[in-house]
Amino acid sequence: MINPLEQKRRGYLNFFKDGVADALLDGVIDDNKRSSAYYKQGYDFGITMWTQIESTEFIQDKYKILENVNGKDTQDNGKDT
Repeated sequence: MINPLEQKRRGYLNFFKDGVADALLDGVIDDNKRSSAYYKQGYDFGITMWTQIESTEFIQDKYKILENVNGKDTQDNGKDT
């Protein structure tokens, strides 16, 4: 049987996880859970993670574009082989 303290911790953790999931998957805060400090912390953490993921993907895409441009320039330098 779960003691009351463990039950409370599970509730806090569930609010935190719900906040993270809502931020990453939906991007919309749940008004029913907005009053929970743990939900808000999870939501903020999820938004931070989403921002980092997006910036990393942007940098990777930009790098791929530069590779393609540089690759074409080095391969097609106007000389016939």
